[in-house]
Amino acid sequence: MKESGNTFFDFIRDHSEENTSTLLLSAAKYPGIDVRLAAATIEGRRKMALKVPEWGERFDLIYPASVNVEQCSSSYTAELKQRFFKNRDVFDLTGGLGVDSYYISKVARSVTMFEQNELLCDAVQSNFRQLGTENISVVNKRIDGICDITGFSSGRDNTVYIDPSRRAGSGSRIFAIREYDPDIVSLKGELFLHASRIVIKVSPMADVTSLARMLPECSEIAIISVFNECKELLLILDRERVENPLKTEEIPITAWNFVRSLKQWDTFSWTIKEESECTPFFAEPETGMYLYEPNASILKGGAYKTTAERFGLGKANTSSHLYFGKDKKEAFPGRRFIITDICEFGKAGIKHIASSYPKANVSVRNFPLSSRELLVKLKIEEGGDTYIFGTLLPRNLRKLIVCKKD
Repeated sequence: MKESGNTFFDFIRDHSEENTSTLLLSAAKYPGIDVRLAAATIEGRRKMALKVPEWGERFDLIYPASVNVEQCSSSYTAELKQRFFKNRDVFDLTGGLGVDSYYISKVARSVTMFEQNELLCDAVQSNFRQLGTENISVVNKRIDGICDITGFSSGRDNTVYIDPSRRAGSGSRIFAIREYDPDIVSLKGELFLHASRIVIKVSPMADVTSLARMLPECSEIAIISVFNECKELLLILDRERVENPLKTEEIPITAWNFVRSLKQWDTFSWTIKEESECTPFFAEPETGMYLYEPNASILKGGAYKTTAERFGLGKANTSSHLYFGKDKKEAFPGRRFIITDICEFGKAGIKHIASSYPKANVSVRNFPLSSRELLVKLKIEEGGDTYIFGTLLPRNLRKLIVCKKD
């Protein structure tokens, strides 16, 4: 694309700190520059500095629209996904901005990326040239069936990666997998003619058990969080499971969470069967004990009882997913606190909290108020080094548990 010349990139560098709205209003001053594309690229670069720093620090990449930047994977999740594509020939059927294809290409033999938007496709090709990737082919094409990739496939042992659109024409979010575009449930049978593995990225809001039942070829489920915020849910489908499917309750589920302070991934694996067979005990907290809060991926996957039993911890209540123990569990996949105070949720307890802890971080688990409502009820400021959990304990006792981070 003509915008990929040095003049365009010099413009991006020279105006990288400017207000893009002002820049658009003064477009007439720059007759040789596509200022609309430049403004979108400047905005995109600012967002990519946090999402994919390796790209965000450069001035020679193009971002045609903000929606492409918003929907692309982060470098954290893209690097984690590399484990599913090592030494494979990969077809990325919904390439988008190409972040996943780029990181996959670092471990795969080859990547063929399909993208239906011509402008985005041109931008991605330019970006890959600037990044020096040599094993990615970019194809401007929409994939609706196996006939669309037949001409690009040389065998049956390829791996397909697909990140279907999860927005309706109106822009509203879609959570039902049968409504994704393309419909992977209908497409998977044809794709298995040319691929031994299909990796599907779905909405982190989707129900894990329902997905497993709908896709009997599933051999693994990965739930990915970054800084304790659930970002992606991956389904790994293998052709060998077409004839020999796992029972839904036996499919391995792995929770991943990148911990900012440790700069590494926490992992925890289980099955639905293991969760159903666990019989954890319940415990009441005491000052000096540890309070444990599982990370977002574990909570999303529903490994409530498995977590308690695996680490020998007492649960707060059947639906209160906080755990207590006297021993320090260094490997616990989540946050760990030391309990310093416990109050009943009543007038006396609220008064005590308000006078003793004027500033705190407030969370709730299985509690009649939201975190914000409890903060207002306590009449304290948000923040500081104190943490207060409102939760339901055995015998349905409503308690406020005051902690400090360990």
